[in-house]
Order: sequence, then C-alpha cells, then structure tokens
Amino acid sequence: MIIRMAKVEIVGPKQDLLNTLDLLHDRGIFQPDPQLLERIELAREDHLQALVLDENNLHERSFFQGLFERITQLLALLPEASADLPPLQPLPVMDLLDELVDKHLEIAREMVRQLTDCQNEIDDLQRDLAFWQALEPLLSDLPEDSNLEIFGVTIRDARQLQALEGLLQKLTQGRCHISSATTADGSLVGLIATDCETSGPLRQVLTDERVPELSLPEELADLPLSKRILALHDRLDLLLANAKGLEAELRDLDVQWRPIYRRALNWLAERLTLYRATATAYTTRLCFIIQGWMAENEVSDLHNDLNQAFTGRVVLEQQAILDEEIEQVPVILRNPGYFAPFEVFSRLLPLPKYSSYDPTPLIGLFFPVFFGMILGDIGYGMILLLIALFLAKHYQPHHLASDLGKILGVAALYTLFFGVLYGELFGDLGETWLGLHPLWFDRGKAVLPMTVFALTVGVVHVLLGIILGALADLRRHKPRLALVKFATLLSTLLLVLAVVGYFYPQSWLKTGPLLIGVGILMPVLVAAEGLLAPLELLKTMGNIISYIRIMAIGFSSVLLAMVANRLGGMTGDVMAGILVAGILHAFNLLLGVFAPTVHSLRLHYVEFFSKFLDLGGRRFDPWQKRSP
Repeated sequence: MIIRMAKVEIVGPKQDLLNTLDLLHDRGIFQPDPQLLERIELAREDHLQALVLDENNLHERSFFQGLFERITQLLALLPEASADLPPLQPLPVMDLLDELVDKHLEIAREMVRQLTDCQNEIDDLQRDLAFWQALEPLLSDLPEDSNLEIFGVTIRDARQLQALEGLLQKLTQGRCHISSATTADGSLVGLIATDCETSGPLRQVLTDERVPELSLPEELADLPLSKRILALHDRLDLLLANAKGLEAELRDLDVQWRPIYRRALNWLAERLTLYRATATAYTTRLCFIIQGWMAENEVSDLHNDLNQAFTGRVVLEQQAILDEEIEQVPVILRNPGYFAPFEVFSRLLPLPKYSSYDPTPLIGLFFPVFFGMILGDIGYGMILLLIALFLAKHYQPHHLASDLGKILGVAALYTLFFGVLYGELFGDLGETWLGLHPLWFDRGKAVLPMTVFALTVGVVHVLLGIILGALADLRRHKPRLALVKFATLLSTLLLVLAVVGYFYPQSWLKTGPLLIGVGILMPVLVAAEGLLAPLELLKTMGNIISYIRIMAIGFSSVLLAMVANRLGGMTGDVMAGILVAGILHAFNLLLGVFAPTVHSLRLHYVEFFSKFLDLGGRRFDPWQKRSP
C-alpha cells in the first residue's frame, strides 16, 4: 500500500538550523522540498531568501572539506587491514587529526612509492630470471674464462629463429653461435655468443630486426655468466624481503589509525551533508524555514523530539496538501504480511504516483489465481508446494529466493485447488489410475466452457481496472476523465452483454437495445475524450479477448501431460515408461512455471494496470545518517 504522507513545515531561530538538521538526519524520516517554499507569502519586510552561511560556518565547512579529502586520500593508500570502528567523539580531535593526517599521508605516500618501485623491479627480475634459467643449460657449455660476448634475446617463433641464425652467420662469417630454449611460459629465447670484434655490428642487426635483447641491471651485467643467475636470485630475495617489510609497515599504520580515520571520515561526511542541506532551508531576518515530506504516522514523534531538543524554539506544523502539489508528494510502498513478497513483481514497474495505487496487493490477489487457472494440476501443484517450502525454509526472510518461494507456495495452492476442479493429476493419470473426476469440467475436452470462463475473468478484471481508474480521477478532482472512464465502463458492459445475447439468446437479453445504448453513450465519449474514444473502446474489448490465453496455455499444458502419459505407456516397460513420462512431465512442469508467470504478469501489466495505474512517482528519499 502507499503510505499516507504529510507536508510539514519546520520553523526556528537561525542559530538552531544546523542542530535541527542534525536531528532530522539522525531520525532519517524527513525529506526536504525547497520547491514548497516558493508558495509561502510573508510580509514585505520579512521576505524569504536562500540561506547564506556566515563567515565562521564557511570557514568550518572549508576546514572539514579539506580534512575529508586528505583522510580519503590516506585511506585509499592503506591496505584496509582493520575493520573495527571504536567509539570516537570527532569534534574535539578534528584539530589534532588535521595535523596528523598530513604526517601520515606523507609517510604512506613514500612507503607506497617505495613499494611500487620495489614491485616493478621484482617483476623485471622475475622475467629476467625466467629468461636466464631457460638459458642456463646453454651457458654451462661455455668455458668460465671465455672472452666471448653473450647476448640473450627473445624470439617470436621458430621461423624468426631460422632467419636470424642465417643472417647472423652471414654477417659474422660464421664467427657467432646461436642456441635456443623455451621458458616455462612457452616463450622462445635465444643465446648468441660471438667475439668482441663483431659484437657492435651484431647488436645493430638485432635492433634492425626488432629482436629485443635482454639487459641486466648494471651491477649484474659485469658478473661472470655462471654467477648471474645466483646474483639474480639474491637480488630477488632482497627485494621480496623489502616489499614484505613495507607491506607490514603499511598494515601496522592501517591497523593503528584506520578505525579512527574512518570514524572521523563518517562524521565529516555527515557534517558536510548538513552544510549542503542548508541549501534546502530559507530564512527571514530572524528564523529559518524548512518544508518537506514525511510519513503522516511519524509526525507526532518528530514534533515531540523537536520540542524536547529545543524546548519549544523549533516548531513543526503539518499543512494541507494542495491539489497542485499532489504530483510532488513522494511515495513510500509498504506491504506487510501476505503481500510483502509480491513486491518482487511490482518493483519491475516504475514507482506509482502518490495519487494512484500500489499495484502490489492487486498482484497478490490475482496473480496466484491466474497461475492456478492456467496450470491447474494436483500433481504439479504438490511438486511446486514442496519446492516453495524448501525455498522459504532455507533462505532468510526478505531474501529474493525466500520471497519467490512464498509466491510459488501461494500459486501452488491455487494450482491444487483448480486441479481438483479440473480433475487433473499429471494430466489424465489421476483418472486412469485413481478414477479421479473433475468437480467442475474437464478442460481437456470442454474447450468452449473454459474459453467462456477465461473471458468472464477478463471482463471482471478489466472492468475492475476501469472502476479503479475512475475512482482515482475523482480523487484527483478530474471529473471529466472520471466521466470518460464510467462511460467506457458502461459501454464495455453493454457490448459484452450484447455478445452474450447474440451467442446465448435470452428473452430478457436483447442485442438490439444494448447496441442502441452503446450508440447513445458514444457521443458522450467523443465529446469528453475526442475522436480516439471509439478506438479506446475497441482496445478495451481487445484487452478482454487477451484473457483467452488462460484457456489456450492451460489447454496446451493438459495436452502435453496427456502425451507424456501416452508415450510412457507405449514403451512396454515399466521403468522405461516412468523415465519417458517423467522427463516429459518435468519439461511440462518447467513450462508450467514459466508460461503462467509470464502471461499472468502480462495480463496485469498491460490489460489491467493500463486502465488505472499512473506510473512515474517520486521516491521518498529522506535525510539519513550514513552507516558507520
């Protein structure tokens, strides 16, 4: 249901504004609306103006904003090793934190810079180590006192290796040797050995051919080949130890200071929000004025809180909602008990306007009925009921799965109910094995009665929607639109009776007079609605005909269940028959959940809600304290 809202005005001395805003934030039940203040009329010398903060407040806001930004930067650098927030009274320590945060920010930035440099060097060394470890078997073949120049290169593929080898042999006239190996990650690397005289031209060839040469750190480049890998390991271990130490220092800083800074940050955010909220207040020479919205049943409690906090200096007054303000009223939807889970479906729609209706109770009333009418099988209903009980039991209340389980449970009960009326238990299996007979009619054979039943439901559902729409227009003081809806209602009813009289002639039900009545109402519709009124009437009749899908989808479900039973019986083997029938029934049950859900919701969203539901409401968004 849509909670009844109240328009309230809060007035008090200017010096109490921030404390008033703080109380409203703490309660979290009030939504300001500065547009309401545009309609207030005061004496000329007491005109309203937007609040301008004094010098002290401006200085305080600037101080808090700067401190907030610096703490945010500091917490972004720390690793978030602590999550506890101890009690803290921020105001007395803001000046102290203002000094500490600069010191901690400088320390954290330096440690993060060192850690980043260390990590980058670790990554480079790990790549170098993987490279030289792959080449280590090739290096072992070289004499330790060799005067050869050694190049390590990365090669794209085997074809480049062959081309490079031929080019180097030609350039050095056979005075170089190239060997290749594969790293752990599958990369192809090469080791080129040559004398010192040809090393310069060879490097130029490698550059021209875009063959990347591996370069070692300067302190390792001059080491003998046999010691390079060992030196790389030592250097890597040292860097890893340094990185671990820096991470530990950052964690210690985070554990010690993050809880304090996070608590202060939350307080600063709330304080800055209060300063921003002053833009919603207007002032006269001596006082402030705030107008906004809240739930009507909470007005009395807030009035008492203001009286207690300010000893009568700040006054709250509930005011009448004007007709031109109806569209501005924010909306709160609250559906306790049975209807609460059905908000899963109503949330798929935009929020209704305050002057309209909450669709949730209507979905809760009609959706399970339509679902049961379509599926209508005792066996399927029992299976769905077990699934619903499992979902409701194994998930916490208000969890999506729990809500869906509750909806499914109600739909399963209606499926059982209509299954008894139709006499269906896994199609015609109940009739074959248990002698089950329908209490009403067999919809697998009585197609016409089921069609009439579905259309009757459509007439009732659509006409109810038109009635709700007319009542909503009357509540919004729009009598012309209400007249159109009542005329459409009567015209639709006369047309339906005329159709019934045509197919089922009765002495008291004459088609001619009914059509004459429609003809008399048509000028009224055209005068009130325009030339589109006849088309709207045809659309309404089309909406009613859409409800025949209840018969069609249910009929297909029955036929598929009967086919499953027939095919299972044709196998000639009990186990094979159970398997075949079970698979087909499982498929039919899957369709029997999906199709009734989709089409039942469509009948609500398109055929039913289009007659009365006015969407596009404004969500209630009160001032609230941030969760710590």
